Amino acid sequence: MKNAFYISFIFTFFSAGLLAQSYSLEECKTMATENNAELRDKRIQEEISGLMKKQAISYLFPNVSGMGMIFEARNPIINLDLGILGKMQFLQDGMMASVMAVQPVFMGGKIINSIRLAQVGIQASELFTVQNRDEVLAQTEEYFWTLVTLYEKRKTVAIMQNVLDSLYKDVQQAHAVGILGQNDVLKVKLQKNTLASQKIELENGIFLCKMALAREVGKRVDSLDGFDIVVPESTIPANPLDFYTDPASALALRTEYKLLDLGVQAARLEKKIETAGYLPQAGVGAAYYYENFLDKNNWNGAVLAAVRVPISDWGRGLHTIKQKQLAEKRAVIRQEDGYQQLLMQIQQAWGTFVESYEKLLLADLSVEESQENARLNSEYFHAGTVSLTELLAAQGFLQVSYDNRTEAYKAYRLAKSKYLQVTGR
Repeated sequence: MKNAFYISFIFTFFSAGLLAQSYSLEECKTMATENNAELRDKRIQEEISGLMKKQAISYLFPNVSGMGMIFEARNPIINLDLGILGKMQFLQDGMMASVMAVQPVFMGGKIINSIRLAQVGIQASELFTVQNRDEVLAQTEEYFWTLVTLYEKRKTVAIMQNVLDSLYKDVQQAHAVGILGQNDVLKVKLQKNTLASQKIELENGIFLCKMALAREVGKRVDSLDGFDIVVPESTIPANPLDFYTDPASALALRTEYKLLDLGVQAARLEKKIETAGYLPQAGVGAAYYYENFLDKNNWNGAVLAAVRVPISDWGRGLHTIKQKQLAEKRAVIRQEDGYQQLLMQIQQAWGTFVESYEKLLLADLSVEESQENARLNSEYFHAGTVSLTELLAAQGFLQVSYDNRTEAYKAYRLAKSKYLQVTGR
């Protein structure tokens, strides 16, 4: 029975390992692009915009309608008393059918501008999808590097636990021979407990971050056993100057820049559409019908032309057109202010990128100095020239420097990604 249990455990362990799959950052981004719920919703909105354009185009074609009627009355509808000639009754039953086609000729530009507005809507919908995709990719990258950071901190805790375990043995031996007191043993145990508490917090953070990343890339969050990431090796940071670009030249590459332009175009087209509603309208058409009311088949056809000239509507329409003109001015103001905000955003992202690079270099130096400080304090402690408190403090500084370097590398990668995004790359 015991052997069967071990075999089952080993099989389950290796099966879970085979089923588990780790994803790189690029693979996570690809999955997010394909499976993210927000992006799938945006793609449906693109389809809706395309259908709106097709609907607007349909108004360019003739409007064809048909009508049919058949009736049978209980008594004749028309009764004529002709005196000595008697009575005449007719229209007790009958039928009629007709078909009519009307072709708009001039609608004040309303139809063509509606088609153009629908096209602007399609372009805006596509740009909103691109904008949303950039946001999803940025969020995916943030979750990814946060998870990498938590993994690195977990490795640091494991290293420090090994160091403390070794130190704890030394302290116990020193206590046993009377060199160190019980208080020193308790100090090391307290530090070990602190690390154990940090490990619990890290494991919970890893689980929650992994869940958030899984949702972002379209994975189910109720089962994360088969989902993990490939932790990339820490590379030498590239100098931000290698990625610098002129903010003004990068402005035209921004999705937001294009959306601001489309906002002005849409406002102008809405003004034209509103104005078209108060211009003369003309159309031509043709009709053909059949009727049989007096037991006789009658066929006939006609052509028609109609012109509508709104007169009294102009009084009310002028106010509405004025509103659209003001809306166009607002769109232009938003466009100009939006350009300035985008330039500020690019400059801010550049400053953050440079700052994160400098902090990462300082964090590397801090790690080197903390490592040397911990090494020297360890040697001095075993030589009896420094106290246990000083050694524990040096090891604490070393852990903090490791964690700070990990956070600095994450900040650098995110700042680099943000700068490339806001410069249209």
